Amino acid sequence: MSLLLTGNLLAQRGDGSLYSSYGIGLINNDNVGHAARLGGTGVAVQSPYFLNLVNPASNIMIFGGYNFMVDADVKYQMMNIATSDENIDVNRTNLSHVAFWLRLSKKSAINFGITPLSSVDNSFMETTYFVGSDDPYSKLTKNYGDISKVYINYAYALHPRLSLGIRPYYAFGIINNNNSYALEGDGEGAIDDFQLNIKNSYSGAGVDLGLQYVAYQNKDKKLLMGLVYQAPAYMVETISEEIQLSGSDTLLFDSSGDKEKIDFYQTIKAGLSYQNKSWIFAADYNYKLFPDSWEDYVAAHQVNLGIEYVPISSGYRFPQKLSYALGGYYDTGNYQFQHQAVNRWGLTAGIGIPIQGFTRLNLSYQFEKQGSTSLLSRETTHAIVLNINLADVWFQKVGYK
Repeated sequence: MSLLLTGNLLAQRGDGSLYSSYGIGLINNDNVGHAARLGGTGVAVQSPYFLNLVNPASNIMIFGGYNFMVDADVKYQMMNIATSDENIDVNRTNLSHVAFWLRLSKKSAINFGITPLSSVDNSFMETTYFVGSDDPYSKLTKNYGDISKVYINYAYALHPRLSLGIRPYYAFGIINNNNSYALEGDGEGAIDDFQLNIKNSYSGAGVDLGLQYVAYQNKDKKLLMGLVYQAPAYMVETISEEIQLSGSDTLLFDSSGDKEKIDFYQTIKAGLSYQNKSWIFAADYNYKLFPDSWEDYVAAHQVNLGIEYVPISSGYRFPQKLSYALGGYYDTGNYQFQHQAVNRWGLTAGIGIPIQGFTRLNLSYQFEKQGSTSLLSRETTHAIVLNINLADVWFQKVGYK
C-alpha cells in the first residue's frame, strides 16, 4: 500500500527519449501487465489467470477461485539514441505499475492501482539568442517528470456473454523544465550565467469505459469482441517559474500559482480475440484523437497483435503450466516533427512461470524502434519486464471424504 502513496513511479533526470519533449511526454497506452508481453493487446482478451488492465470490463472473467490478486511490473530498459551528430546509450529501471484485484460476487469484481499516464525524460543543448541582443548563449535543457493516475475499476456481468466496466481515476504529476544559459562570448553588460526553471503541476480526473461481448461460444472455444473509450480527462495545469543567477540564491524573476485548464486527448479502442483452453489470438485497433490546442500532435492509428499459449492451465506438472506469449504493434505516431508524424513499432515475447498455487512470475522481452535520424532521432529500446502476479484463495475450507 505504501507504493500507492508514492508521488512518482518514475524517477527520471533528462536522459531518455528526445520525443518526450512534446507536451505531456510519452503516452503510456496501458501497455503494462498481461498486455506487455502480448503486443499490447487486451481489448477483447479474457484471461482466466492474469489481470487485464486494457479493458475495464475484462476483470470479471478471471477464474472464480481467485479471491485476491496483486499484479506489478518492474522494467529495465536499455535505449540507444542516435542523432545526426551523436550516438548514446541510456539504461533505466523503474516500477511501471501496481494493481490489486478482488472479486465481490459471481457477477462483479473490482481492482485498483496506480500506473503512469505519461512520462517526460530528455535533455539537449542548443545555441540561442534573446530579442534585442546579439550575444549568443549556450542553452542546456533538461525535462523530466511524469503524470500518474490512481484508479478504481468496477466490472459487472450483465449477462453470461456481456460484461461492462468503468474505471474512474485521479491524475496527478509534475513535469520540470530546467534551462541553464551560459554566455558564449564577452557580451558587455550581459548576464554571464543564469537558470530558468519552470515547473508544471497537473491534477484532474477522468474515466475509462469498457465492454466485452462473447459473440460465439462452443464448449471451451469462444470468439470475443471488445470496445474501450477513454474520455478526455478534466485537467488543470499550475505553472511556476523562476529565473536566478547560476551559483547564487539571487532571484531575478519569480512567478507561481498560475492555473489553467487544459484540453486532453481521447482514445477509442476496438478488439477481437479467439480463445480456448490453451490459446489466445488477439488483435486490437487504437485511435488517439488530440485537441487542436496540442499543435505538435496529430491523430494516431495503432494496430496490436498477440498470441499466448498455455499447454495445460490446470496441470500439476511444472512444464504443463508454463505460458508463452508473442506480440507486435505498429503506431503511425501522435507526435509531429517538421510536419511529419513520428511512427514507432515493436515486438514482444514472454514466458509465464508458476511459483506456488496460482502465483506466477512472468518474464518478457520488448523491442521498440521510434523515429529516424532524418527527423529528431532514431531510438531503439530493449526492455526486460519482470511481472509479479500474486493470487490466492481466501476462506476456503479443506474437506475430507
